Amino acid sequence: MARHLMNGEFPAFFWGQAYKGVPEVYAAAGAFAVFGSSVTVLKSVTLAFFAGFIAVMFILVEKVAGRWTAVAACLLLIVAPPALVFWSLDASAEYVLTMLLGTIFLLLCLRLEEARRAEGRGLRAELAGLGLVIGLGLWVHTLFVFYLLPAAIIFLLQREWWQRRAFGRVGFGARALAVMAAVYAVLAFVAFVSGGFAFQLGSIAVAVHSPQKMARIAAGLGVLACAAHAMTQVSSESARSYAQRYWPAVAGFLVGYSPVILYSLWVEPARSPARTADLAQLIRAAPDIYGNVIPILAGFKIATTERLDIPLAASAIIVAALLTYLESIRHRLAEFARAHVRTPTLAADFFPLFVVGVPLLFVVSGAYLDTQSYRYLVPYYAGLAVALAAGSLALAKGDKNIASIFVGMILVVFALQQFVWYRKLTPDTESARMIECLKKDGIRGGYADYWTSYKLTFLSNEDIILAPTNGVDRYPAYTEFVRALPDHQRVTKLPDCGASH
Repeated sequence: MARHLMNGEFPAFFWGQAYKGVPEVYAAAGAFAVFGSSVTVLKSVTLAFFAGFIAVMFILVEKVAGRWTAVAACLLLIVAPPALVFWSLDASAEYVLTMLLGTIFLLLCLRLEEARRAEGRGLRAELAGLGLVIGLGLWVHTLFVFYLLPAAIIFLLQREWWQRRAFGRVGFGARALAVMAAVYAVLAFVAFVSGGFAFQLGSIAVAVHSPQKMARIAAGLGVLACAAHAMTQVSSESARSYAQRYWPAVAGFLVGYSPVILYSLWVEPARSPARTADLAQLIRAAPDIYGNVIPILAGFKIATTERLDIPLAASAIIVAALLTYLESIRHRLAEFARAHVRTPTLAADFFPLFVVGVPLLFVVSGAYLDTQSYRYLVPYYAGLAVALAAGSLALAKGDKNIASIFVGMILVVFALQQFVWYRKLTPDTESARMIECLKKDGIRGGYADYWTSYKLTFLSNEDIILAPTNGVDRYPAYTEFVRALPDHQRVTKLPDCGASH
């Protein structure tokens, strides 16, 4: 895609789909223009984004939890389980970009909190930046909601009208929308628990089988109900004041989200794949989630579900630190429930909400399809690193020297995981041998397995074009090129190009 961009193609999304934005393609094209196109340059772009994420993550955690926790958390992200190492070097950078943009988003939210406390200070730059980052984040991947939802909850709980429960008189329109939202929420719950239902209402067939779809409709109606109610509570002067204050955020969002808007207007409506999961499906998936997804994220298995030869006892310090952090969250919630006086803040409450909320959102959203769905939890490492660092400090009862020993033990475990994983990796010499073999036989194109076709096409500098025989046909122009080739320049099956060929 980066090479084709240099030839005048400007994609908004990954080839063959109408979602998952590709800013890394534009960055890779720039890197190719300077250094030439290669696997090393391609992966270095992702690594550069990861390095940027570590830098802004350090700034964020230092602001909210202090320098010791920032150092510990960033070390835990650098010396990480193999799953994160893989995605920090993969040519598909959407997960790293989600983490980078999410961290910048939080820094801007903190700046806004500080700016509000400083009387007379303008907010336009911060609001424009915030809108831009939200737009970019939602373009890159819908996983950006992992960052948006906890921040939105904190923002809501900070509002004075919420704390005083001063909601005002609810009008008929807002009340009707709220009732509809409640109905869809109940339908979502029923569909989730029972698997859905269907019945005939006269000539109309009614079916409710997707709890996630019902929940999205309920959320949308709820937002409309709140907007309708707000319109009745705000005077025209206040509305103009809000518009004058927050228009930079809207403008920034439109700029950041413009690839999605333009694609939807000129090509087709942008859309993410609809996912459906009910309670029965999740129960059936539980053995895989607990037996494969969690061990992969923890670093005791690799994505092929192969077990790394590391004793499970090594996870004891990881589990102890995480449980201590979760206990501190439970204690904070209990105090909040008793007192009803503390106002939530991003600094104190974002990461607890993130650590608890992301796994729940992953499960109920239907994001799980199979073992490889673990990749949707890669952004969770940002919160997990903070949880392990803060949990180690809490486990040491605030003694940073002892806490450093705990963090050091976790780093040793992660480093050992990387070492064992690395020893299983072997150089890909077969691809270069295959390309040499095909060129020697005068082959210019052909067909191959999905995972082989695009790899060999890239590695051959597109001197050989291979179209996929299975999976998604990402770039139909390749397939058309192969079809047009004469028989003597095309293969329908890759030959056996052994070392002796």
